[in-house]
Amino acid sequence: MVLWEILARNGVISAIIFPAPSLILKTLFEGIFRGAYTKDLYYSFTRILAGFAIGGGAGLILGMIMGWSPPIRKALDPVVAALHPLPKFSLLPMIIIIFGLGESSRIAMVTIASFFPMLVTTMGGVMQINPVYYEVVENYGGNTFDHFRKVVFPGSLPFIMSGARLALQSALTITIGVEMIYSRSGLGSILWLAWETMRLTHMYAVLIIISILGIIFTLLLRLTKEKLTPWHQETRTR
Repeated sequence: MVLWEILARNGVISAIIFPAPSLILKTLFEGIFRGAYTKDLYYSFTRILAGFAIGGGAGLILGMIMGWSPPIRKALDPVVAALHPLPKFSLLPMIIIIFGLGESSRIAMVTIASFFPMLVTTMGGVMQINPVYYEVVENYGGNTFDHFRKVVFPGSLPFIMSGARLALQSALTITIGVEMIYSRSGLGSILWLAWETMRLTHMYAVLIIISILGIIFTLLLRLTKEKLTPWHQETRTR
């Protein structure tokens, strides 16, 4: 304790925990250009996309069905209301028992994290569609498939894109967390190893990379939303 107080008074502890920004940036650029983070970035990116594709796709389909069909929504909504608030990491022991310690369990966790935001947002998007549009399709001889193709999907598309943003951010968060807990690859594993070995410049460098990934995902989805839904104007407040 005495040694710790002496180091703290001399500013050594502050220098270790909060290294100079120049050192952090130097570590970041060296890691990027020398390829130190390339392999782990690939693993994290693959897990994010795989879990988002599976969980987001399933949430999209089920969300449209529940939003369109009141009986199905009435039957499944209590289940969603019970499972959605559960902390996703609380399911990790069960997921490991079912899928083992391999890659499948990591992707399963990301899938669960992506599923619920997409489901809830899509369902809300379908439910806000004016019923008159369904009547118009029926008057022109449309069937159930026409309802989904011409009303449900385009009418809820702005909400789907918002759900995709939430789902992708959840996928990123859970991926990093799972990699920190039990993985020897990925950005999360570098983050945890850097903390254990007190190489905090590497820790901050990885945090910057994760933040950049979040920004990139948000910008890509925003551009996609503007491209797919040019008629939807977001409400602006001053």
